[in-house]
Amino acid sequence: MQYDGISRESLFLLADNRFRDSRDFYEAHKEEIKSGVIVPMRQIAGEIGAELLELDPVINANPVKMVSRIRRDTRYTKDKALYRENVWIMFMRDKHQWEGYPCFWFEVTPSNYSLGIGFFGDGAALMQNFRKAIRENTAEFRAAVRKCEKTGAELFGREYKRMPADCPKGMEPYYIKKSFGFIAYSGELDELADERIIEIIRGYYKAFSPMYSFLLGVSDETFAKGE
Repeated sequence: MQYDGISRESLFLLADNRFRDSRDFYEAHKEEIKSGVIVPMRQIAGEIGAELLELDPVINANPVKMVSRIRRDTRYTKDKALYRENVWIMFMRDKHQWEGYPCFWFEVTPSNYSLGIGFFGDGAALMQNFRKAIRENTAEFRAAVRKCEKTGAELFGREYKRMPADCPKGMEPYYIKKSFGFIAYSGELDELADERIIEIIRGYYKAFSPMYSFLLGVSDETFAKGE
């Protein structure tokens, strides 16, 4: 594989570009940003995405489509800043064809990188089926949770004000979620400079895979019902 690495200098350029928020500055440094961040992220996407096809043959493995853009879409937001300082990869099925399916992601910023696993969506029917799956397959879910937590990843997601009924004992932190995922952060930016980051991502995603399979089953049931 080829991985060109992401340097601290390249991440600083992202931050500087976001701070200046200038079309002229961006155009003058566009190729530096592309070669320093976008291309390496696409290299990661190509390498890891090809491996994830064994877990989910329908997952999108096109590196160009998996990596976010620097230019922001400001049409529907109050924040009119033109550029972002974070870049991410979404390892997931086509969101337009497979709404509410799980995803892996990897994101870099000038101060840290993060990666995680979770639902891309939080519809009521999806989360109702999620709770149903926890009740019916509690042991499988517990095992998947342990794998995620063992990496140091933390649970995240919005919560209901009240605990939904019929929660299995010990599943309260997960059962109350209106959205669901695990995320891990690292400030070791030097790990982005070479192939170490590829092995780090592989290790996390291997641990996250049982959870992905569990969530995939939830999404399949929701999708099949047309909910």
